[in-house]
Amino acid sequence: MQRANWPGWIAAGAAFICGLSGGLGASRVLYEALFPRAIWLGQLPAAVLFALLGGALALGTWGWLARRAGAEAAIAPLFPLLLALAFLVDPVVQLARSRFLLALALWLALLLSLRLLTQRRWPAALLLAVLVGAVYLLTLGRHVGRADTFEFQVTVPALGIAHPTGYPLYLLLSKPFTWLPWGTVAARVNVATALFGMLAVLLLFVLLWRLGKYQVPAALAALVFALAPTYWSQAVEAEVYTLHSLLVVAALLLMVRLLQAEAPGSRWLIALAVLLGFGLTNHLTTALLLPAAVLTFYFVGQRERWDRRQWWRMIPRLLLAALLPLLLYLYLPLRWAAVNGEAMGLARFVDWVIGGRFQGALQLRAWLDDPTRYTVVGRLLLAEWQPAWLLLVALLGFIWLARRALRTVLILFVTWLAFVFYALNYYVPDLNVFLLPAQMLMAIWWGVGLAALWGWLDRRRGLLPASVLALLLAAPLLACAAGRWTEIDRSEPDERVTWAQGVLAQPLPQGAAILADSEKFPPLYYLQQAEGYRPDLHITVLPDEAAYRAELGARLAAGQPVYLARFLPGLEGQYHLRSAGPLLEVSRSPQQTLPAEATEVDLAFGPVRLAGYQVEPVAAVDPAATALTLYWQATETVGEPLYVYTRWAGAGEAQRPLPPGGQHPAGNSYPTVAWKGEEVVADYHLLPRPLLGSAHDFDLQVALAPPFTPGDELEWQTAVTVPIAPATELAGGTPLRVWAGAHTVARIAAPRQARPEEQLDIYLAGAGESATPFPPQFVLLPAESAP
Repeated sequence: MQRANWPGWIAAGAAFICGLSGGLGASRVLYEALFPRAIWLGQLPAAVLFALLGGALALGTWGWLARRAGAEAAIAPLFPLLLALAFLVDPVVQLARSRFLLALALWLALLLSLRLLTQRRWPAALLLAVLVGAVYLLTLGRHVGRADTFEFQVTVPALGIAHPTGYPLYLLLSKPFTWLPWGTVAARVNVATALFGMLAVLLLFVLLWRLGKYQVPAALAALVFALAPTYWSQAVEAEVYTLHSLLVVAALLLMVRLLQAEAPGSRWLIALAVLLGFGLTNHLTTALLLPAAVLTFYFVGQRERWDRRQWWRMIPRLLLAALLPLLLYLYLPLRWAAVNGEAMGLARFVDWVIGGRFQGALQLRAWLDDPTRYTVVGRLLLAEWQPAWLLLVALLGFIWLARRALRTVLILFVTWLAFVFYALNYYVPDLNVFLLPAQMLMAIWWGVGLAALWGWLDRRRGLLPASVLALLLAAPLLACAAGRWTEIDRSEPDERVTWAQGVLAQPLPQGAAILADSEKFPPLYYLQQAEGYRPDLHITVLPDEAAYRAELGARLAAGQPVYLARFLPGLEGQYHLRSAGPLLEVSRSPQQTLPAEATEVDLAFGPVRLAGYQVEPVAAVDPAATALTLYWQATETVGEPLYVYTRWAGAGEAQRPLPPGGQHPAGNSYPTVAWKGEEVVADYHLLPRPLLGSAHDFDLQVALAPPFTPGDELEWQTAVTVPIAPATELAGGTPLRVWAGAHTVARIAAPRQARPEEQLDIYLAGAGESATPFPPQFVLLPAESAP
């Protein structure tokens, strides 16, 4: 029996306290965001003002809702504002976490308000779509990714051939997104993945509503899955797993509808077969849904009392419906011929579709022979649910649903078991992505368990206790998700892309070849293939050093200019080497003269002279550095290897050499003892620019000496004087909020690790106009003692 509502004055006081928490949370978020421009936000009067303003707004909202739903029920939408306490009491500044938690609190407040105002499903679904879509778009990768992500970002725009199993459905569905009129091509392909991910979350919400009958638990469980670390990370860059999840949850929804007798059996069974066929053209693990689909077919036939003739008439229709979508795989031979200029061949086609190269990773006896697999899979499953005791809610949901819809539970459990069994036997490093359907099913059971608790409390104690319990169970998961924002966020600029843009902006000869390593190849190849940079260049990555040497020799023999974007030892003596920006040019003939764009100088360093230089005050490949190209020339035979040392000097003090140990010329690849005659050797260096409060002129100084010469014995000569502008901001680093009198510190950048007694440079970004210097003090702790 439901108890009476609270007295109005108690309910109003509770609403006011919730508003105080939300107001204080907003005050801290604004203070951190505007620091140090609005220091007053961190002072007591501002905090009190925001707290009172939040309390007043909450009180007004409570009064408006109380007239429609009662005094006690109207508190429920304000209770989520207490989530702000999670970061109000935390002294550590985590900008993304605090902002996201406040946004989640407001979202939950709106969701519970809708629960009071309407029982319709679409407002909650729309609210879920807005939040999940916003999170995915804000954390979406803007540039080329790595591994498979890079491949899809290149393959989708050109409708090329992806690695086995080909993924034709993903390629064809993602292609229209490359026509969007904004962002990079990579970002547009990523948007397709994010949209598939959001649609999967919405269908999961619909399925949870159908099973649990309550919109708030359904929305919370769908949100928990959407923000789970693996799923979230797969939704912000080009990958096939969000589309796979969309097809899996759509299939499960169809099965549940069929089992609940809310759909005509034969028609929707055919729709299910078509859906499974399309799923197989995206990811072959869709086949793991077949046991559940067969059970659904059997249960529907039993319910509708098919005779033997109806059973045998239905089977061919279902097989045909499942096989027709597989015609999408014809994309592979058609595009193979267009891309590669040759027929794919039946043997290669079959091997590509079944993923023949990956068959060795699937060991079907591993679940018997390798007991450690249970630990691995169990750890991966539990890692998505922190704290793990919250899975007790999923166990409750499993039991509750089993008592009411045994066949539905059987379908869900068979599906979960199939994906877990596959993971037990599949040896790959990214096993967590193959467990996403299993994680989705755990989210379904968790949501059903939450709905069972919600319904029991709502019927007996009212909306407020139900809301409080639901939020207490969801809050730890949402707080963990908020703390993962920075880890998962892919929206920051990628220094690899900046480097590649600088490389391709160089005046490289038409038709030249760049032989790159596996780290530098993706951004170069992506910019060429997807963004149209230098389509004339031949950019290649090869499997091993022997292959690089063979390719290098063949291309040079054919008269093609060749550049290396990787270290390849032992080339000196065979070829002439020189820097071409950060690349290494390999040639059969020496460079005899200075290029026209070089500035001539004549500085003697024993048997070697510096004949000229080029300087980029802001390097194209690294905006935080200055690029210096030195042109060396031997005046006589050099009898020992000499290292090049560089440093900044001026403005009252000289900095230590960068790099500290020096290096061979031409990217540490061309020792002076290998130089032939009077060839001109281009030698490229990147020097991090000094961080200054005001503009200064700095000398770029150079020394040439044997390896490991002590710094105080180097004979420095100035090559060029470079004006350095003041630093306006410090990119990257860890946010700080330090306020001491007239001084503020906003950000710190320091190395992640340093050896004992090693010189440690710490760069602080802040402001201060006091005549007294700001005395920062640092306590360096070993990593194992850090909180």
